[in-house]
Amino acid sequence: MNAVGPAFIATPMTNAQMEKKSKEKGISFDEAVQQTLDEERPGIVAKRRGRAEEVAAAVTFLCSEHASFITGEFLRVDGGSVMTMGA
Repeated sequence: MNAVGPAFIATPMTNAQMEKKSKEKGISFDEAVQQTLDEERPGIVAKRRGRAEEVAAAVTFLCSEHASFITGEFLRVDGGSVMTMGA
């Protein structure tokens, strides 16, 4: 069995969180996203939210014949956030 671990993906859920934050702080949606990246997700080296299509591509790969000899893996779709934890 394999698994995919997405982080801070642009979805209706995170959109709602960013809309709430923007209203509470009196900032734009984009500023709320940037503030979240800077303050709560500083390890995301891609400096953006991921896209659902990027997560879907990882899942599609793991379900494909191309991954037929891959087992027991946890594929992070996280913009490099785990990569920076030890840095």
